[in-house]
Amino acid sequence: MVIAAMRGAVFEALKRQEETFSMYDRFSKEATDKILSDFFRSLADDVKGHIDMMKQLNLHSIIKFGLPIKLDITSFHFDQEKLHHIKDKANALELLKLGIDEVNADIEYYDHIAEHALFPEIKRLFRVLADKELDHKSKMKVLYDILE
Repeated sequence: MVIAAMRGAVFEALKRQEETFSMYDRFSKEATDKILSDFFRSLADDVKGHIDMMKQLNLHSIIKFGLPIKLDITSFHFDQEKLHHIKDKANALELLKLGIDEVNADIEYYDHIAEHALFPEIKRLFRVLADKELDHKSKMKVLYDILE
């Protein structure tokens, strides 16, 4: 029964990650400025790594042997001066706002699951996911504040 509940939580998290990947992928195509498109592409690539990791999870092994966390971090570098050359600020602000709102919901979900997880490994998995989403949110907020 406990494994079934954890499987459900992981399945929901995987579904959320796939939706977030689709959102970032869509935003990278809808962004009218290349730097913003590249930014959303890097976030999509980062989430793709989470999805791949989650698809490899074996809950029975996690409970028995622990959870080895291996997440690749995709880096994105931008020069603040380049952001001032973004031509379509309305498009950029709209996409960033939508992204921030979506990520907020994911952070709440992951924090909730981590708080109520019975196994430390599952708690750790959802804390890592929440922290990664918080990192994405922070980057989007910085760009939003610069462009506003």
